[in-house]
Amino acid sequence: MVISVRADRALRNLAVVALVVSALAGCAATIPGARADLLTFLRAGETTREEVVLKLGQPSARFEQGRVFTYRVGRDAKQGYHVVTQNPRQPWEGVRYSMVLVFDASGVLEKQSLVAVQ
Repeated sequence: MVISVRADRALRNLAVVALVVSALAGCAATIPGARADLLTFLRAGETTREEVVLKLGQPSARFEQGRVFTYRVGRDAKQGYHVVTQNPRQPWEGVRYSMVLVFDASGVLEKQSLVAVQ
């Protein structure tokens, strides 16, 4: 009787551990908005400021009266690039790159640069 109670507890503990591990793996596996082709729509001379905001959301910062946008960008080897939203507790967590977009006076993308954050 003692052996079967211990075995039953061990099986329950093992089942709980398996559930917790699978739940954590599921959380870590999916990055919202991550796509390998996320940034391929950006084309100098073609992409408008409005298109950028529609596809990437609001920039993390704007400069020169909205002529320059910056985004915090993360990259996962399996899932691709994703925009990292600001987190006041850990503002640079998950950020691998800073993307700088420069628009001309009419709001069309003039230059872009994806700079590695060190």
